[in-house]
Amino acid sequence: MAPAVARLLALLALVAAVVPGTANAADELRGLWVVRTALVSPESVDRVVDNAAAGGFNALFVQVRGRGDAFYASRIVPRSVLLERQPRSFDPLARLLARARARDLQVHAWVNVLLVAHFGQARPPGHVLDGHPDWIMVPKSQARAAFDAPPQRRLRLVAVAGRREGDVEGYYLSPSVPEAVDHLEQVVRELVAFYRVDGLHFDFVRYPGPQWDHSRPALVDFRKVHRTQALLGGPANDPAGWDAYRRRAITALASRLSDAARVERPGIVVSAAVAADEVQAVNQKFQNWPAWLSSGILRAVCPMAYTADNRVFSSQVQGALARAGGKQSVWAGIGAYRLDLAGIVEKVKLARQAGAGGVILFSHESLSSAEWPRLRLQAFPQLVQATASRTGTASPHGSE
Repeated sequence: MAPAVARLLALLALVAAVVPGTANAADELRGLWVVRTALVSPESVDRVVDNAAAGGFNALFVQVRGRGDAFYASRIVPRSVLLERQPRSFDPLARLLARARARDLQVHAWVNVLLVAHFGQARPPGHVLDGHPDWIMVPKSQARAAFDAPPQRRLRLVAVAGRREGDVEGYYLSPSVPEAVDHLEQVVRELVAFYRVDGLHFDFVRYPGPQWDHSRPALVDFRKVHRTQALLGGPANDPAGWDAYRRRAITALASRLSDAARVERPGIVVSAAVAADEVQAVNQKFQNWPAWLSSGILRAVCPMAYTADNRVFSSQVQGALARAGGKQSVWAGIGAYRLDLAGIVEKVKLARQAGAGGVILFSHESLSSAEWPRLRLQAFPQLVQATASRTGTASPHGSE
């Protein structure tokens, strides 16, 4: 054995001895969220797959539905405006699947469920909001004004309120509109039926915040379910009932979409990115992901533990693991965009120590080309060790 290889193996053995869980870490999910900006050309698709392989990842969570649009061939959803410069023959998901398979990478179709458009940005022709502006969520502050407003005025009212009221990324569909739910089920069925993805990954399957959704369909349905006389004032008259109603609406949506995916592709892994703070998730986003785990709606949950604070990060991951109870997988979401390379490596190790089934980094844009092989060596040293042991030579990604 060459001296350089021997030194590398000795170093990796030392790392394995001092990092809990390293010996079994080859089985962990090593995921990377790939945002839609990586899907705008064949070259960028190839680059992100190659970088992920160089970094030691084994799963890509690919944002094929970002804002009610498609980065795949669809008869239901319009093609993204970000693909306008590409020929219609370019299918980002198909290309990525082929290249990922050649590198032994899983592919999970990442779908933004209820968030369908930015405020004030161009939408492709045939977008769901163009045909169905009455399907959108409305905040409490605009409930009365939007109740009987014409469609375009309703969109403007919601945009003004959304920009003013904090962490609202754009227009959301309301899960209280049966036709909107039907549409989302059709989107899921088409996607997983025609693409051999390993998983379906939900994001934005939640409300923007506690002041949403006071749309007419939601208020009417709440009055019907709770048998009250009030309409606009119904939620204020029964705030606990209103919160419970919204939790049920999101859970029913997640269940329906999960069931549809499994019918079209038996064995598919259904997962979701969720608010890592359980109290915030359940009581402000009405995203009752602990119940989704216990009922089997999800096979895996990914708490978006994007904090830079190690104590908070570990606590959130451990909380999710307690909720999963060993029956479903927990993949720790790491906010790589907030960290340097050393911070990312530290979070990977903390997730492993907590007992998480893997990690997902947000996102592929957070690392430079030089950092991918360094991340592989420092965060996933067992991969380098296995490669060196198998071939008798150092991995080409084993040094800077």
